[in-house]
Amino acid sequence: MKVTLNWLKQYVDFNWSPEETVERLTMLGLEVEGVQKMGGEFAGIVVAQILTRDPVPGSDKLSVCKVNDGIQERTIICGAQNHKPGDKVPLILPNFALPMKPSDKEPFVIKERKVFGITSQGMMCSPQELGLPDKVDGLLILPTEAKIGQPFAEYLGRSGSDVVFDLEVTPNRPDLNSVIGIAREIAALTGSPLKVPEIKVQESSAKAGDLVSVKIEDAELCPRYTARVVKGVKIGPSPDWLKQALEKTGVRSINNVVDVTNFVMLETGQPLHVFDYHLISKGADGKPTIVVRRAKDQEKFKTLDNVERTLTGEMLLIADEQKGIALAGVMGGANTEIADTTKDVLIESAYFSPTNIRRTSKTLGLRSESSYRFERGADVGISDLASRRCAQLILETAGGELAQGVVDVYPTPAKPKEVALHFQKTTALLGIPISHAVQVKYLTSLGLVVTAQSPGECTFGIPTFRVDLKRDVDLIEEIGRLYGVDKIPATPPRNAIGMNAFDAVYDAATEVRRILTGLGLNEAQGQTLIAHEECGVKPEEQVAMANPLSSDMDVLRPTLLAGLIHSLRHNVSRKNYDVGLFEIGWVFVSQNGTSKEESRVAIALTGRRAPNFWSGSERGEKFDVFDLKGIVEEFLEQFALRGVVFAKREGSAGLFLESATISLGGRVALGELGQLSPALAKKYDLRDAVLLAELNLDQLLARRNPAKSFKPLPQFPAIRRDAAILVPEATTHDAVLQVVKQSKPANLESVELFDVFRGKNVPEGQKSLAYAFTYRSPEKTLTDAEVNASHGKIVEAFKAELKATVRE
Repeated sequence: MKVTLNWLKQYVDFNWSPEETVERLTMLGLEVEGVQKMGGEFAGIVVAQILTRDPVPGSDKLSVCKVNDGIQERTIICGAQNHKPGDKVPLILPNFALPMKPSDKEPFVIKERKVFGITSQGMMCSPQELGLPDKVDGLLILPTEAKIGQPFAEYLGRSGSDVVFDLEVTPNRPDLNSVIGIAREIAALTGSPLKVPEIKVQESSAKAGDLVSVKIEDAELCPRYTARVVKGVKIGPSPDWLKQALEKTGVRSINNVVDVTNFVMLETGQPLHVFDYHLISKGADGKPTIVVRRAKDQEKFKTLDNVERTLTGEMLLIADEQKGIALAGVMGGANTEIADTTKDVLIESAYFSPTNIRRTSKTLGLRSESSYRFERGADVGISDLASRRCAQLILETAGGELAQGVVDVYPTPAKPKEVALHFQKTTALLGIPISHAVQVKYLTSLGLVVTAQSPGECTFGIPTFRVDLKRDVDLIEEIGRLYGVDKIPATPPRNAIGMNAFDAVYDAATEVRRILTGLGLNEAQGQTLIAHEECGVKPEEQVAMANPLSSDMDVLRPTLLAGLIHSLRHNVSRKNYDVGLFEIGWVFVSQNGTSKEESRVAIALTGRRAPNFWSGSERGEKFDVFDLKGIVEEFLEQFALRGVVFAKREGSAGLFLESATISLGGRVALGELGQLSPALAKKYDLRDAVLLAELNLDQLLARRNPAKSFKPLPQFPAIRRDAAILVPEATTHDAVLQVVKQSKPANLESVELFDVFRGKNVPEGQKSLAYAFTYRSPEKTLTDAEVNASHGKIVEAFKAELKATVRE
């Protein structure tokens, strides 16, 4: 819903700035999605006249024009084809900007520029370039009476500034799809009176009931239908005030009569339609007859957009005795359209079932301003008032005579709604004391009427435009809105549980995210349902869906890795080849016929280790399994899990080409890591190696020890000893560390692998591992003899346990 600041001020007095208006409307529950300031958007644009038009040498489409801007002649290069000498057009002068559109990030400034060697001194404009609703293939050709040199804003009547607010109206508040509805909210908040336009019309001696008949065949779908007749109208352009009001809110001006119906719809929220009176067939009584009926199944009907549509028996049709003339609540028919020759019109103002209009609009794929409002529930009580307002404005803009009275078919008038409010309940729900008188004042300012009152209680009559007010809590919400939600203090709920066992799980998951994002990974969110062939587990371990949506979503995921692989493919297909992702989520595994849920965290890497750089020895290096292992180790270290063991798994398994298990002390399984099978990588169009890891988050949470211990900085120096050993190729680094640990050397502080060598002087089937051993005592400075004794113990253990050869 778009509305302008000046339009609102016609119905209620307030002096808020545009910024304050945005804030106040938002606090009332009307979210402002956009703000467009008008008045300066046509700066530097004037009415100009084309004097000459000649082709540009060397171009098939461009023409060079001499134009008069009221001060001087200018040379303009133009690509449009719909202009000729003598035409008047909007011309933007150099160094001025075109009006900005919502999608524009910065203004587009017109500069003098050379085209085919000719300097163009400005630009002649199309309506699209000016942000106007007219749809023209080419320049906007102005009427001959337009004054040369006149500022274009002045020509449009937009010399005064205004602000357009684009509001997001919630479905439960259809009354806010109108200027008066929004003004009523402002009036209630400010205490200023709501200024509803006074409707005074001069009626002729002819009676509406003698000119038209209305029959409703389905009162459930159309509870009320009103018809008025205006004779002797003159169809023509709308006056400037009407045209500007519509154009500012994004509605295209058509003619004076149709524009009035759109204006009244925006003003009151009631959609209206006008028919050419003489195109409505007469009934048995000799009068044009409106028949509100369901369409026949497969009935054809051409709407105003000149599209023939096939209707169903569930759709409501406005018809005469021979044919359909409008698709109820959605769009009028081409066969009764207002034309330049129209002399007499029939004004329709009705109420239609919201559900039926929504289904019709959705089935036909046809949305309109009318259907938007009827879908949400129009005001059944305003049908006659809106019809009279429409008749009043038609008389003012198009002339004519209004037939006396109205044909108002309302078989079962809506019963007045009443809601009782206990004032004490307001205090109980809002948590603040609001006096009884203030509560009554707030509600009556919104149009509610006091129908009964007793100590501590009041009954209110609900106006028909407030379809959302059904219970006392709805009234309390209105009181809270007008009191000011921002004024209600935030207090913890009484008797609330301060902590929950899940809080620790949530906090831990948050910590996982913090650590992994700190390690350079981005979080992904995958689908819970995947295809069974993507699982990487045995069929008996899969949890299949009884009624799958599709073959691509037929099992609950037993692993997070399948979703991460899809995310990698999504990135790579969009030229993002270097990706590091993680995901936290639930997986589902079938064990012994029963399904089991587990919380897991998974990691996926592919592409280059680091962004491209102009130098460096590792420039362009790709991720390998050691990058993945390093990330996992650092993550587990920061997550307070120590004693983690990596063990290579023999052969390929599941999704992996090769993989390793991750366990705690070699006993408690935590997860696995490895490289995705190249065949699968190729299937998913992943050109580089894909490294994957998955950990059982439940186990991590159960086994972590977040307690931290501290020790003082060392006071005595360290002594380093290196050892290079030849071992069989199958010997792992972990096996070496286990031997060091079992030998229990005194004063050993740390051990680090710093080189792995294969090649010259190293026998086939062996490798050279070089380790640095750091010794330090917390009590004294160690002697060489003490260090040599400890170091010798380790060397002897290598020889005995690993059958290693110590390289000298």
